[in-house]
Amino acid sequence: MTGNTCFVTKAWVEMAFPEDHVLITCGRGQPHPPKLRAITLDNKERIGQLVDSYEFDRIVYFSEYLTPHSEQEGELDRLRRVLQANRDRESQLLYLAGPEAVLTPAIGKTVVAQAAEALCRHYAETSKVQIKVLHLPYLYGCDGTGAPAGIAGLLTRMRDGELHFDEQALAPVFALCMEDLSELVLRVFDNWTPEWESFTAPVVFALNYEQLGEAWKALHPGLKMTYGTDLIRTYPPDDGVLRCRYGWFPRYSLEDDLPRLFRTETHARHSRTWGQRLGGLRERHRHLLEAAEIVASFGFTELLVQLTGSQAQFRVVDFRLAFIVLAANVYGLNAGVAAALLASASLAVGYWEQGASPLLLFYEPSNWLAFLVYFVVGAVCGYVQLRSAENVRFAEEQCRLLEERLRFVRQLYQDTMEDKRSLRRQILGRRDSFGKVYAVTRALNETPPDKLPAKTVELLEDVFQNRSAAFYFVDAAGRTAKRAACSEGAEAPRFLEGPALAALVQTLEQEEVWVNRTLKPGLPMFGAAVRVDGKLRALVLLYDAGGEQLSLHYQNLFRILCGLVETAMTRAAQPLPEKRPRRQEVRA
Repeated sequence: MTGNTCFVTKAWVEMAFPEDHVLITCGRGQPHPPKLRAITLDNKERIGQLVDSYEFDRIVYFSEYLTPHSEQEGELDRLRRVLQANRDRESQLLYLAGPEAVLTPAIGKTVVAQAAEALCRHYAETSKVQIKVLHLPYLYGCDGTGAPAGIAGLLTRMRDGELHFDEQALAPVFALCMEDLSELVLRVFDNWTPEWESFTAPVVFALNYEQLGEAWKALHPGLKMTYGTDLIRTYPPDDGVLRCRYGWFPRYSLEDDLPRLFRTETHARHSRTWGQRLGGLRERHRHLLEAAEIVASFGFTELLVQLTGSQAQFRVVDFRLAFIVLAANVYGLNAGVAAALLASASLAVGYWEQGASPLLLFYEPSNWLAFLVYFVVGAVCGYVQLRSAENVRFAEEQCRLLEERLRFVRQLYQDTMEDKRSLRRQILGRRDSFGKVYAVTRALNETPPDKLPAKTVELLEDVFQNRSAAFYFVDAAGRTAKRAACSEGAEAPRFLEGPALAALVQTLEQEEVWVNRTLKPGLPMFGAAVRVDGKLRALVLLYDAGGEQLSLHYQNLFRILCGLVETAMTRAAQPLPEKRPRRQEVRA
């Protein structure tokens, strides 16, 4: 998942991709989602390195237009790099576009959003990547810290008890919950088709910004709402395509979810420690605090000058110069010059108190020396501090980049080890499968004909680690199948007849293995026919199978086992050869 991934949380990934290994990319400066595997795209070549290393089967690109009033600069270039890196791979790419391309009347952002869709279509027609575009309303949910994200993030921009929306009060709100999106993404990938398609998710809940503001105001007593003058735009009506094709429709309303968002936002705000709050306060008012500290230090310096001015042992100590050096070394060049200016003013006042006139100070060059020293020391110390801070910042940036690269290489190593273990299990499993086939063949050959159904169920349970196997004998007319053996606790009916049996028999006439791909209730997941002399005599069924057992490997294994059962039944149906009397040898 790449692009505007600020909405992605661990819970959302588990709902949208419950059985997949997911990697999330973040932009430079964007915090990583907690408890998720994420990589920072610190350069333009990193996306190509990721594609070459991981060979993604599915890609989800979150557009910047999913967040209202966000920075969309570089959207087309980032999307083009992702498409270009995957153009030679048969991967599935879902572009989650915002509403800008379908809103009317059109504005400048509409042209850019439509250009992104045209770019996706171009790569879908000229490359191997399979692309679908999904136009969505503005998303809302909570980020990794629990704070509201997306269009819900507009509700947290309160200043001095006032919340301002750029939209007009009667402008409609286009919002879609992230939980609804997870269900839609899951269904789109489960029913993926290779052709290019573009869908538009509907807005089914009527809500304008005035109603949204009043509902949020009810949770924040005393909050003042103001609205802007942006153009009122309309969203296209529901075309029913997503409902008919995927059985999906939005279930959550932003207005109904406001109390939940309020609780999560309040909890995230109050869960911060005092140190984090003070750090945030200092970061927001950094320049003001620096000025206050410099003024306080200057006041303390003046106090020392006044207290020690009459003592001879302090005549050789220049507190003003010490103040300049400290301010410049701590706060930098600008603070050093400002401290020199304050110290010069203090020194000039001291001269005036001793009877020196301003004209004497100005026309006597020897009196300038102290002021020049103050400014030179402040500038030099400030410059040294500035260079040191720049070097430290550069070193921290290099360290951060090295940490990102180390994390990237470490994740590659971990993924490689996982692939190695997975391939090792597959190789050992395949190597061991020959032994299983031999053991199954030997067991079936040694089993009496009347014990074959029970033995078949036992072997299926052992090979598949599944307790839902069943064996049925089919009558000569092929209209009824009677259960001969089944697993303990399996929900296998005693008789199969009517449409259920007809569906199985009709499919098994054309294919070797029945697979319930549409998950029809009442029918087994796997089924195979056992024929003797070309006539249907029995059915071997597996009623329940996990997601990992729906692969082609298990289908082939089921086909092989049922073929061995068919061979055993055919051998059992053949009459035994007659024993001839042993001819005695006569010797002359």
